[in-house]
Amino acid sequence: MAPFDSTTPETRFDSFDVYRTSYKKVNEQDVEVGILVPKSLRPGTHPVLVKFHGGGLVTGDCLYAPWFAAYFVPLIHRTNAIVVSPNYRLVPEHSGADILEDLADFWTWFRSGGLASYLASQGVAAELDFDRVLASGDSAGGYMALMSGLLQPKGSIKAVLAQYPMTDSLRREPSELFVDLPSPPAGLVDEHVAAIKPGIVVSSCVPPARMNLSYVLSAYGRYLEFFGKDKAMWPLYLVDEKRWLPPTWIHHGDVDTAVSIEDTKAFVGKCEKIEGVEIRLKIIKGQDHGFDTQAKEEEEPWLKEGLQWVEGKWLQ
Repeated sequence: MAPFDSTTPETRFDSFDVYRTSYKKVNEQDVEVGILVPKSLRPGTHPVLVKFHGGGLVTGDCLYAPWFAAYFVPLIHRTNAIVVSPNYRLVPEHSGADILEDLADFWTWFRSGGLASYLASQGVAAELDFDRVLASGDSAGGYMALMSGLLQPKGSIKAVLAQYPMTDSLRREPSELFVDLPSPPAGLVDEHVAAIKPGIVVSSCVPPARMNLSYVLSAYGRYLEFFGKDKAMWPLYLVDEKRWLPPTWIHHGDVDTAVSIEDTKAFVGKCEKIEGVEIRLKIIKGQDHGFDTQAKEEEEPWLKEGLQWVEGKWLQ
């Protein structure tokens, strides 16, 4: 087993018992949730890390290890936490309203006994501490974490950790290359939509599948056509209505080509003006999207400081 602070995507989950179940059905099709329980779980009550996957709300899966940043492994073990990572329906087969419905249904399942009863059915004797819940996610997962903080009852989520989160719609300038390959053509969207089977539910996709689709939707102005145009479905605008957010730490690279750092700055700027909201933003110079997947606390002082702050808010 790799040391907790030195895992690779291949060894990321070696120190956990890994479970997969569903928290809801849509058209008789499961929407799944992944659960990680440390093999070294110590007795007592266990804080919960709710971890949402990234992928532009177009691709991704709850147990896709390459996008589960390495520094979460030592964080989980030292806090004696249990990880819960839900899937959710994806664009363009589904809308932003569908995604937010899944988000609400997940939290209902989580708090109404669904998680506890599933763990008990698997012989996991763990007492969950629902008063110490951390919502976290990268990119689209950061969107889901922030929306959780804004939409769930005040105080039910102790803290939010968002990695380069989508706070407004996904958009980018077209480029000749995407992920070091020629960029996909704009017509990919219509080809994909024409092939969608009626009634199909898409709530999981293992990258790199559909990453080209995410690029085309964002580069050619098609994203909101499928997600929906209600601005209240984005943290940048919903925060104006809610005037509340749990203690939140965000980090974002200043040359991110996938998610606008200017959106993040605008969101943080709004939050800083709301009385009682604690929010911190760390901008990392020279870094693009997904830069932190192999980062280590002992090598990155900004990361160590940020995680210490998050832990304090989460576990207090």
